[in-house]
Amino acid sequence: MSANEVKNIEKNLSVTAQLQLHFGGYSCAGKKAENQDAFAAFIPKASELSSKGAVAAIADGVSSASKAAEAAQLAVTQFIEQYYSTPQTWSTRKSAAKVLTSLNQWLYSQTDSISGQAQQWLTTFSAFIVKSSTGYIFHLGDTRISVYKNQQLEIITSDHNRKQGANNAVLTRALGADSRLQVDVHQVDIQNGDIYALTCDGVHDYVSAKYVKQQLSTLPKHPSNIELEQLSKQIVEYAIEQGSDDNVSCLLVYIHTTPNRQTQEIERNLLSRRIPPALNVGTKLDGYKIAKIIHASHRSHLYLAQHEEQSTPVVLKVPSQNFADDTIYLQGFMREAWVGERIKHSNIMRVKSDQKDSRFLYHVCEYIEGQTLSEWMFDNPKPSIAQVREIVSQVIAALRTFQRLELVHRDLKPDNIMIDKFGQVKLIDYGTALIASLDENNDTLTETVPQGSLNYIAPETLLELSATNVSDIFSLGVICYEMLCGELPYKPMQNTTITQTSYQQWQYRSIKQFRPELPLWLDLSLQQCTQADPKTRYQAFSELAADLTKPNLVAVEEYKKQPILQRNPVKFWQGVSLILFIALILSVAN
Repeated sequence: MSANEVKNIEKNLSVTAQLQLHFGGYSCAGKKAENQDAFAAFIPKASELSSKGAVAAIADGVSSASKAAEAAQLAVTQFIEQYYSTPQTWSTRKSAAKVLTSLNQWLYSQTDSISGQAQQWLTTFSAFIVKSSTGYIFHLGDTRISVYKNQQLEIITSDHNRKQGANNAVLTRALGADSRLQVDVHQVDIQNGDIYALTCDGVHDYVSAKYVKQQLSTLPKHPSNIELEQLSKQIVEYAIEQGSDDNVSCLLVYIHTTPNRQTQEIERNLLSRRIPPALNVGTKLDGYKIAKIIHASHRSHLYLAQHEEQSTPVVLKVPSQNFADDTIYLQGFMREAWVGERIKHSNIMRVKSDQKDSRFLYHVCEYIEGQTLSEWMFDNPKPSIAQVREIVSQVIAALRTFQRLELVHRDLKPDNIMIDKFGQVKLIDYGTALIASLDENNDTLTETVPQGSLNYIAPETLLELSATNVSDIFSLGVICYEMLCGELPYKPMQNTTITQTSYQQWQYRSIKQFRPELPLWLDLSLQQCTQADPKTRYQAFSELAADLTKPNLVAVEEYKKQPILQRNPVKFWQGVSLILFIALILSVAN
């Protein structure tokens, strides 16, 4: 397959798989002297469309506020700008919540607290984010979002106002009205042909649903931006004719196509690039000359390479030919580069995808001169607590970066941790990472097996196929335990057959069985870190870091107060068995 053929396949796939939608809106002051409404819409470039989606927003400045128009304009423009400034790995809900909280705090802070006047920056607000085949709605106030599908018009949002008389209503929620923000959040499935209408009260209070439905039904099968804008203007003008004395605004969003890719399409996309054959020293690949074969396994090959135009050596990571038909594995391989290009931390290996015009599938990774943690443990069979603490603290620093980006590593194990010649720890191999923003989408293949490595994987992942940052805490606790004594906190599993069916079946083994000289406080910390039930485990990396740095003497005292059955059920029943055995011998002797 030639390079041009590969490009054409990828181009065609991006067209069929990409979300496509059209916007059209109209706003005017109506019978008022000033237009205090605002709306905005934005479709990002393809690389951001998958992770962040497209956004439409409408705001209606509260007329009693002196900065009503400015508040509305600020709300829609800053919401969109700041939303796309949040990390691409964040979920839609987290990104929108962070932005709205920040906006609300700024608007609320403009209150003239000295004179005691009412808030000067107030606006209602509704946003519609379309991502993959899902729509996310964030709403407060009496702007409104409705959907026209299957020839029916349905109102999705609820108006936050309290009626006072026949033609009067008082807002109960608005941006900038209170330091505590209450936002209604809706998640809806979107389909081809759906039309979402964002309107202000100056429109929907005067235009019937029947009229809107009739007008939307007159649109062509695939309306353009111009046709949507024309219809929006028609609806707005009709509202004025019906007696609206407020600002009038209408924004229409037409869903042309949704990604909803089938498995076959995803496979074609992944397999459109070739996996390079096994490379030898001296072989060249896209300008990279192979200097050394670092590692070769049934899953991947690592090569030390030097680019002809660069002075710094790198590592080329190439998937094994054994997985040429394994779509889920290849998805994970591509995910690793996607994350690597977006995460930057001194304790995380830098990864970037190959050259954009390459015919081959591989990554370019940072070269780390050092050893894996597995090799380090072999060389240091009984390390000090200080040595282990230093390594764990660096891993925690890396994992907290993952957490801030709403990523879960899911495959922490000694072989995926490197220590360079200066003692710096690096997390490597995050192809199984859970990415919140992409996990929301429906364009990835469903995982039907637990992601992670046996004996390091968290119990909730084995039992429920779920993973959070608390799952990474479990895996780190297992690694910490193994570093100290060379054993595992639970009886090792020999195969992937899960014999445990509940958390109670995981029985922690005290580390003092293997290293009696280690302090009790450390054993208790490791026990809590590796609790089978995620609810009773440490909930934050900072809790683990604190207990490893400063002994938790309160926990030690509480432990000592527990009856032996609770502290050490194995020892208790061993003692009971011994007593019964002795009693049996005595009874026989008599």
